[in-house]
Amino acid sequence: MITYHGLGYWGLLTIPAALLLLRLLPTGSRAHKLLARAILSALALIAAIVALSY
Repeated sequence: MITYHGLGYWGLLTIPAALLLLRLLPTGSRAHKLLARAILSALALIAAIVALSY
């Protein structure tokens, strides 16, 4: 079961690291595009979990 504590813990560890890696990757590279989509998807998933919990 995913809890708010789990979301905060994994978000705190992974989102800043992913954003840092996103800044280090070349802008037009495939890895940059893939990572940007993954970050956006993760944030959308977190928002959906929080919204559906109410």
